[in-house]
Amino acid sequence: MTHFLSLVFALALVQAPSLDSASPRERQEAIASLATLGNRDAVPRLLEAYKKEPQSRIRREIVEGLARIRDASAIPALSEALLTDYDESVRLEAVDAFLQLYIPPENAGGFFSRIQGIFSVDERPVVAPGVQVDAAVGDALALALATDFEASVRMEAAYALGTLRMNNQLQVLMDAAEGPWNRESGNVRVAAIQAIGVMGRQEGGEVLARLLRDEDGRVVEESIRSIGRIGYREAYPVLANTYQSNYDEDLGELALDAIAMMRIAEARPLFESGLESRDDVVRQISAEGLARIDSPGSLFSQRFDTERDAEVRLALAFALVASDQPEYLDPLIEALDTRRSQQAETYLFELGRYEGKLDLLFPHLRNPNPDIRANLLGVMGRIGLPEARPYVQPLTQDPETRVMEAAVEAMRRLNQ
Repeated sequence: MTHFLSLVFALALVQAPSLDSASPRERQEAIASLATLGNRDAVPRLLEAYKKEPQSRIRREIVEGLARIRDASAIPALSEALLTDYDESVRLEAVDAFLQLYIPPENAGGFFSRIQGIFSVDERPVVAPGVQVDAAVGDALALALATDFEASVRMEAAYALGTLRMNNQLQVLMDAAEGPWNRESGNVRVAAIQAIGVMGRQEGGEVLARLLRDEDGRVVEESIRSIGRIGYREAYPVLANTYQSNYDEDLGELALDAIAMMRIAEARPLFESGLESRDDVVRQISAEGLARIDSPGSLFSQRFDTERDAEVRLALAFALVASDQPEYLDPLIEALDTRRSQQAETYLFELGRYEGKLDLLFPHLRNPNPDIRANLLGVMGRIGLPEARPYVQPLTQDPETRVMEAAVEAMRRLNQ
């Protein structure tokens, strides 16, 4: 019997899929068996297999496998794939793999594409505060942004530098946005501008302000958005002129929104005038802007009672709570169970994170509506302030599954 079992074991070893097999299918099976979470011992073997692999689709699977292992020892291999592989899809997969090293799948919220190896342009995950990204990752991405001959790879490298908050690569992003290399590659320039905005560094503002005069409309629009994210106040006069010159157009509203993000008292007359506008969006943005610069509640209370547009009413409620009238918090809480939930969540985040109103939110975690509880827990997690833990922890035992899951996720973020 012992001899029989030894024979079976030896046969199994012989038949196990090998990275050196002549069969592509067996090589793929070997990759799948090795590329498991935390199996860092497989990294050297996969790197050696990558160097010998003639088929680009299997090289791409090796890169995907290195991402699944999620270990920093894979960084040299991923850098080599990004900077030397002749196949565009493999290089894109390497960018995606770098992101997965630092952003767990549960944080990505479905952003990572399993088809093309890139992630959504509209809504991108960002590395969590306190996560240290290896400098070699930023160096590889910056080199790809500066030298790759495919615009798609340069674009994704730019986005990734922002997602990973590689602040030491800001100059590379500024060069990509403004320099001649990408003059015919608008998507790369837009990606670089977005990344500059995500980093939030004032040093990027001067370049963004110059780009407001660019011939490419998309570059101008994204520069306005990023100036708002950064809060680059030196651009206020230009943005105010853009708003006033394009009052009835989308560009004007975009400029006003960027000004509203700056928290600049100089813009008060602009916002007070905007509250009288017939344009719903202008009234909404103006209320948001005034909420962020310590405006008196008397400016909003009568308008709240007479305002007919639901989104403007929410903005006015936000402004009223920010001006120390907490009785107007209820409309924001109730909106968490409506199609305007995202707008309400944004306001609640700002109130809790920046306006010192976090304690006002805690009682509403007991709301009888499970959708409201779940969405408010999401806000608590994004705010990320540890004083919320005692209020969030009990909801990890909530009888409603979606509430319990939201509470567990919020606690994970609060404990980071």
